[in-house]
Amino acid sequence: MRPFILTLFITLSLLPSALIAQQDSIDVFITNQMKQQGIVGLSIGIIKNGKVIKAKGCGWANIELNVPASEKTIYKIGSISKQFIAVGIMKLVQEGKLKVSDPVTKFIRGAPVKWNAITIRHLLNHTSGLPADPPGFDGMKEQADSVYIETAFADSLAFPTGSKYEYSNFGYFILADIIRITSRLSFPEYMKKYVFDEGGLSSTRTTSLEAIVPDRAAGYIKNANDSILNAPNYIALRPSGAFLSNINDLLKWEMDMQHNKLLTQKGWDQMWGDTIKTPLTMDNEVIYYGYGWMTNKVNGKQFIHHGGSLPGFKSVYFRYVQDKTAIIILTNSEIQMRMGLHLGYQIYCRQKTKSKQQPTKKYSPKTDINC
Repeated sequence: MRPFILTLFITLSLLPSALIAQQDSIDVFITNQMKQQGIVGLSIGIIKNGKVIKAKGCGWANIELNVPASEKTIYKIGSISKQFIAVGIMKLVQEGKLKVSDPVTKFIRGAPVKWNAITIRHLLNHTSGLPADPPGFDGMKEQADSVYIETAFADSLAFPTGSKYEYSNFGYFILADIIRITSRLSFPEYMKKYVFDEGGLSSTRTTSLEAIVPDRAAGYIKNANDSILNAPNYIALRPSGAFLSNINDLLKWEMDMQHNKLLTQKGWDQMWGDTIKTPLTMDNEVIYYGYGWMTNKVNGKQFIHHGGSLPGFKSVYFRYVQDKTAIIILTNSEIQMRMGLHLGYQIYCRQKTKSKQQPTKKYSPKTDINC
C-alpha cells in the first residue's frame, strides 16, 4: 500500500497540470493496482499545492448490493483515528485544561504507583511501557475504556517509561478516557462537538454497528483459496481505531491542518514536531513518532504519514507539509501495506526507477473496475 501511494506522489510531481486535470494517468494506475492486489473498493483524495485535484472512488463499496465506491463512501479508517484523538488532547492543552506533561495518575483513579512516571506525552508517542492492547481485550465484546484500563493495573510495564518506542493502541484508550474525564462529555460527544463539527467533518463519526450510516462500505477479506468473504465486525469501540470517515471529510481535514483550523500553528507543529525516535526506517532514514503521526525526511523534506488497519479495511494518509501535498487512500480490502513504497518514493523524487511488473491476480467476483 505504501509503495502504491508513493508512486502516486511521484506521478503527481512529473505530470503537467493540464494532464493532472484530465486525471487519466492516475486513474489507469489505480485500476491496474486494484486488479493486481485484489482490491474490492477504493476511494482516493489528492491535494497538490494546497488544491484538491482528485476525489473519487473505484471498484465496489458493497459487492452484494452492487454499490460502487465513491468519494462519499464511508470506511473504517483504523489507526488514522489516532491523529484525531491527539487533536482532541491538543485542544484541551490549548484551552489550558491539561498539559502533555501531566501524569496519567492525575486523571485515572486507582492507577498503580508504577504508572506515576507515565505522562500524556508518553501515551501520544508510544513510549509509556504499556502493552500493545489492554489485557483481555476482546474485539467482539463491548466494554467501557475505563474497564479495559483497570485490567492493566496489576500487570508490570513492558519497559521503563520513556526508555523506548513500542507501538501501543492501549495508550490511546487512556487518552480517550482522559478526554472524557477532562471535558465531562463522553468521548464520542467530545470528538463530534469539538473536533469533527468544528473541522467541518459532517460524515466522520465514532464507529457504530447499530447506527444507520449512509454510504457505509462493507469490509472484505480473502480465505486460503483467494475467495472474497465478508470481514468480521469488531463490536468493541476501540479508541485507537475508532472512527468512520470518507475522502471528502479527510480532504477537508487536510485543509484544516494547512490553514491552522482547530489548533494554532504552534499546536499543529507540535503534533509532528515533538517526536520520539523509533527503530523503524524508510530508505535508511529514521522514522520518528509524534502525536498520532509518523515523520521522517524524504528528499530533504518532511514527510508525515500514518496507516490504519481493521478486519476488511486498510487506509493510508501521506503528507508533504512543505509542498502542501497529500494523498489519502481508503480501501475495504486487506491488501499488502508494503507494496509500492519504494517505487512511489522514487517517482516523487523524480528519479527514473522502474518497478518490476507484478503479475495480474485473479479478481473475483468483480473484474469491471470503474474508476
